[in-house]
Amino acid sequence: MTYCLKKAGAEVLIMGDVTGVDETDVTVPYLCSLFPEVKAAKPGKLQIERLPRLTSIVVLGDIETGISAYSLDEVQTMGSDEKLIAEVRALQDQLSCHDTFLLVFTSGSTGQPKCAEHSIYSVYNSTRFHAKPTEGPTTALYPYLSFPTRVPLPMFTPGFAFVFPASTAPSSVEIMETIQEERCHSIALMYRKDFHDLLYDQRLGEYDLSSVRAVGVGGNVVRKSLIDRAADVLPNARVTVAYGTTELHDVTKIPADMIGDGTGATVGKVNPHVEIQLVDKDGRVVPLCQEGEIWVRGYTLFKRYRGDEEKTSKAITPDGWYKTGDVGALDEHGVLKLYGRVSDKIIRNAYNVHPAVVEAPLSKHPKVQDVRVVSVPDPASVEEICACIILKEGQSADSEEMKKFCVEIGMVPIELPGYFIFLDEFPVTTTLQKVDRKKLRLIAMEKLGLQEP
Repeated sequence: MTYCLKKAGAEVLIMGDVTGVDETDVTVPYLCSLFPEVKAAKPGKLQIERLPRLTSIVVLGDIETGISAYSLDEVQTMGSDEKLIAEVRALQDQLSCHDTFLLVFTSGSTGQPKCAEHSIYSVYNSTRFHAKPTEGPTTALYPYLSFPTRVPLPMFTPGFAFVFPASTAPSSVEIMETIQEERCHSIALMYRKDFHDLLYDQRLGEYDLSSVRAVGVGGNVVRKSLIDRAADVLPNARVTVAYGTTELHDVTKIPADMIGDGTGATVGKVNPHVEIQLVDKDGRVVPLCQEGEIWVRGYTLFKRYRGDEEKTSKAITPDGWYKTGDVGALDEHGVLKLYGRVSDKIIRNAYNVHPAVVEAPLSKHPKVQDVRVVSVPDPASVEEICACIILKEGQSADSEEMKKFCVEIGMVPIELPGYFIFLDEFPVTTTLQKVDRKKLRLIAMEKLGLQEP
């Protein structure tokens, strides 16, 4: 929290419910444990050495005695001050559509999270193409109020009513309860794990989800088996899969029924007015249907990493291309297929193997709930493939069963994992929503008794 507030240069901190007492959560007690200074200063006069720019706290609720904060009522009263109104009107004349509007933090899988700046221009135009007005009012469920790596773009579109089921990341049951109570028409599930947990929750049949007619999923590769499950349990819903990153709003989008089996994941055609190219390791454009790193340019692109020009210059070329770090292929119809991250590529006996290529067939095993593939050191092959598997509840399996399954389904030898390990859960990044493959690799090495050469 300290890092993010400092990196953002926050001057005002707005906090929600203050009734919680858990000092490990983003509550006022937690804030006080981090910064005892908030109890001594007057509202608007904070002086915190570690956060020199932060001067004010606004609390949306009852203010605990002794906390240096404004209430929402006090802030609304300020809005009637003629002097302040004049200042706002004067500032309006200085605004540009290219001003920074939104700060979004990355998942932090390669160190401390980076702070991406998005402009009004980026957010407004993404809204135009991402959330066109629907036929009649739409009640949309957005579970990520406390985790804003994506601004819910439809909230800027007339006709949308937004529902936030909890102040923290909600459980599958909380999501289902909210859908039933509010009769939600649309759900935005940013992560494959959330989608999986909802569709396979044992209490799914206890709730009426018939109102759902649209589900948006993004943030990772979504396999066809999950789409088929969605068709069974949410028969009235049209599932759409989108591809984007923290640094970009959605780049592509595709109806889920167009996702097929095989290596990689189809993520659709490029959105209007967005450019895309796939390049080799030297930055040269590769032919159609050949894999390369995905570079993107257009209105959807972020401006910079806040306070880090070095990382910005490494990520964005002088002519405006953003290097996503994702590997994909573009076919002759302009449809993009996603394979995974450049950094996740496994070098085995001079062959490049993408984790997604191995994960897709393994996920079809009837006992497998989830699978992630990582590299581990191997003196003979440079790197060996290790499949990390979470089994479905009540199931058991061993390496021999998995190897036999791989052979039976015709997996080519170069893609056959040399190791299989079984875990109860995968480590996640600082956002708590994305599997941390680097930590997973260390866990696999420890379980296998391997060390870096």
